[in-house]
Amino acid sequence: MKFVSFRTEDFVRAGVLLGNGDGADDRVVDLAHPSMRGALRDTQPQMLALIDAGLDEVVAQIGAHGLTQEATLPLVTVTLTAPLPKPRRIFGIAHNYRDALAERGMAPPDKPVLFMKAQHTILGCGQPIVLPKGIGGVTYEAELAAVIGTRVEKVSKERALDHVVAYGCFNDISASEIIKADGHFNRGKNFATFGPFGPFLASRDEVKDPHALTVTLKVDGRMLQSGSTRNMLFDVADLVAYLSSLQVLEPGDIIATGTPAGVAGLHKPPAWLQPGSTVEVEVEGLGRLHNPIIEGPAPDA
Repeated sequence: MKFVSFRTEDFVRAGVLLGNGDGADDRVVDLAHPSMRGALRDTQPQMLALIDAGLDEVVAQIGAHGLTQEATLPLVTVTLTAPLPKPRRIFGIAHNYRDALAERGMAPPDKPVLFMKAQHTILGCGQPIVLPKGIGGVTYEAELAAVIGTRVEKVSKERALDHVVAYGCFNDISASEIIKADGHFNRGKNFATFGPFGPFLASRDEVKDPHALTVTLKVDGRMLQSGSTRNMLFDVADLVAYLSSLQVLEPGDIIATGTPAGVAGLHKPPAWLQPGSTVEVEVEGLGRLHNPIIEGPAPDA
C-alpha cells in the first residue's frame, strides 16, 4: 500500500493513496474516517502510530477491512505533508554510490559514512525549500529512503530487510560550501526544509527489490542525476546491519541511503540550486517528489 499524511483543520492524519500522487484522478482514503475504524482497531490514524503498531499488520487489516467509499477524497482537495512528518531519527549516508565516487576520484570507504539530519529538516512534496540568503552553493541529492519498522539491534545482513517496512523518495539538500568550510556535515545538512520527503511511503510489499530501482533528479526539467540503486556500495541490508551494530534502531527511523553521480558542484558550471527553480526527485515506483525553491533570511537573522 501507498501511505500519505495530510493536513486537515484539526490534525495531520494518515491515508492510503490510490494512484501515484500526481494524477488528476488520484484519491486518498482517510484512515481517520469513522468507516475505517474497523481496519485500525485501537491504532491512532497517524503514520508513526501505524508504524509503531506494525505496518505489515496494518496493511493486512486494511486489506481485510477494505477501503470505504465514504472515506475517499480527491487528492486535489487535501494538502499533503511528508508521509512521516516526525521521524524518530534520520540517518544520512554519504559517498555510497560507485558512480559518484568515480566522478569525484575517491576511493571507496571501507564502512558507511554516517551523518545525522534533524527532524526539523523534513519537508513534504510541493512545499518550498528555503535557501537562506548568502548561504553559498547548495546541492540536491536524490535518494532512496528506507523506514525501520521494528526495533533492531545487531542484526545480520541476511535478516536486515525484515526490519524495513517502507520506502520513499528523499532529497538530501546540502549546503556544500558550508560543509567544505566547516569540515563536517552537521551544519550544512541541517537547515530547516533541507529534507524533502515523499510524496508517499510504499509498504515493503510494493517494492520487490530495493536494490534495482532507477533514481533520477531534474531541476526545471533538466536531468542532473540518473542512476540506479544497483550501484550502491553498501546496500539497504548492509546499512541496516551496520547501523544496528552501532545503536538500537527504532520504528520510525529513516535511513537516507546516499545519492548517485551528478550533484550540483560537479557540473560545469556548477548547478547550484537557485530561488525560483523547482527540483524533482523520482525513485522508480515511489512517485515524484517535487519542491519549489525560495530565498529566506540569512542564517543568523
